[in-house]
Amino acid sequence: MRQNISFRHQIMMYFIAAVAITLDQYTKYVVRNELTYGETVVVHPVLRNIFDLTYTTNTGASFGILQNGSAVLTSIAIVVLGAIVYLNWTVPAEHLWLRAALGIQMGGVAGNLFDRLRFGMVTDFLHVHYWPIFNVADSCITVGTIIMIIIMFREMRGDSKSRNVESMV
Repeated sequence: MRQNISFRHQIMMYFIAAVAITLDQYTKYVVRNELTYGETVVVHPVLRNIFDLTYTTNTGASFGILQNGSAVLTSIAIVVLGAIVYLNWTVPAEHLWLRAALGIQMGGVAGNLFDRLRFGMVTDFLHVHYWPIFNVADSCITVGTIIMIIIMFREMRGDSKSRNVESMV
């Protein structure tokens, strides 16, 4: 019975990744087909100086590092995807939030990898002013990482509380 539960939990990560990939690829498809390169669309007049959609591409990583480094970034993405698959099969079934974070990250990494393999670059379009333009995949990687950091801090806090209780005994 435990193996079935574990399998269901492992599949959950792939389902989350598939949703993230679908959302990422669909939004990039719409941007590539509805906007011209460099075009900016104001989402709402109130947000004019805060957030808009700007179609651009990126051959590097976040914040413009490793420009023209698609081969290196493709290799890194493949290694990261392999690590996520491995972690998914080794994490105990009850670690649902960790699986969710891994699924979100997997979707983000795979979404940008698909762009690199198909186009040699990544489509970016979400423009929060005073921040580099990014995409849904970048957001997934960031959100997944934030969830993992929260999990780590909660685990560390729990471990220190249990150590304090043990030292009192």
